[in-house]
Amino acid sequence: MNGIESITYKRIQDIEDIHEVVLLQAEIWSPETVSPLPQLVASIHNGGIIIGAFFEDKLIGFCYGFAGFKNGESYLISHMAGILPDFQNYGVGYQLKLKQREWAIDYGYKKIVWTYDPLEIRNGYFNLCKLGAYSRQYISSYYGEMNDKLNKGLTTDRLLIEWDICSNRVDKAIQGVSLNKTNNEYSSLLTWEKNGEFASSPSLSKKYISYQQDGYIVPVPSNIQLLKQKRPELAQFWRYAIRKVLSEALLNGYVITGVHKEMNSLTHFYILENKKGEALDD
Repeated sequence: MNGIESITYKRIQDIEDIHEVVLLQAEIWSPETVSPLPQLVASIHNGGIIIGAFFEDKLIGFCYGFAGFKNGESYLISHMAGILPDFQNYGVGYQLKLKQREWAIDYGYKKIVWTYDPLEIRNGYFNLCKLGAYSRQYISSYYGEMNDKLNKGLTTDRLLIEWDICSNRVDKAIQGVSLNKTNNEYSSLLTWEKNGEFASSPSLSKKYISYQQDGYIVPVPSNIQLLKQKRPELAQFWRYAIRKVLSEALLNGYVITGVHKEMNSLTHFYILENKKGEALDD
């Protein structure tokens, strides 16, 4: 896209700009999923932040986070990030996250958390590999039933992402250093079959799973949105298979640390590492 380098980023605080964020949410997802203006205003006055991406003075993307506190720890909850379709795949989302991290560190946060659909493996690669985050928790049906453009047709299962923004791991990821360990020796927790243009028949591996290995891999369809459109029943099978294996592995001390992508493949792979009781700071 011509002029993409002229995109600017700034913290949003004015009521007029916040109203534009509300309108942009409805355009990207649907009016039912909008965080309303009064909530946004209250949040940014109490430990929250909205950062906007602008092209020729037009708001084309944003990320929004609010303050969180649990188990004696304060952190930023990165609740929403959205970009207009015409500006996706140009690094806008990445720049928004980096700006969010810079502000959070200056404000005093050491961690940012958010959730995403584990079947959206491209988002997984972005979160785990490009940003250096990780996940220890699988949450079934996090939002209940949703009927917006992205979520309609599947239960809203989510992985909780933890981003230790001051860690060596994150610094390395931002510098472009690969965090993925060699995964060739890891066994897969799921098997599948090729059926035309889709990966079908996901099922538990017949190999004995002891949860004592250094790591495992878990295949995920490379394009879940296309699968939902053409084979919704198969997308449901993948949802429940992924839910079972990831939930059990995480409960047994494994951490999702990366994604292995294969060119022109029907699946990509999550990388799970045995991190029982260990801090994750490569």
